[in-house]
Amino acid sequence: MEIVLIRHGAASWDAATDMERELTERGIAEVEAAAQWLGQQDWRPEEIWVSPYRRAQQSAAIINADWQLPQRNKACLTPDNRLEDLDTMLSTFRGQRLLLVGHNPLLSNALAHWQGESQSYWGLQTASMARVDAEVFAPGCGNLQWLRHFPNYAHNGR
Repeated sequence: MEIVLIRHGAASWDAATDMERELTERGIAEVEAAAQWLGQQDWRPEEIWVSPYRRAQQSAAIINADWQLPQRNKACLTPDNRLEDLDTMLSTFRGQRLLLVGHNPLLSNALAHWQGESQSYWGLQTASMARVDAEVFAPGCGNLQWLRHFPNYAHNGR
């Protein structure tokens, strides 16, 4: 299975709750650039799974604008979710290519987890993307294919 992880774009802190935070103009531009770069690659997901948080929903909508793929809200993509819950959720996917839109620390920790590292040093910035391939998503079973950071998506940030 191939998974692309995308962290949401930059978000405002001006919201009643963390869940309600919205993308800033900068965040929208970041995600638009990410969507453009990803759209130029020879990679298209079968589904998009997204955190229920507003900024992730906005990011997923921008990324999915051209594809118009099924988009599913997944509570296990929230910032502080357990990696074991994410692994369990991924085991239910029956396709080959999946796009996940979520948050740190979860996404950075997932990269480390799948690489067999106990601590994350990947540091996904806003609108960063990474592709990981694996037969099963579990500790040490992932193969990082690429890592890209805004604004220089052309450079492999591995």
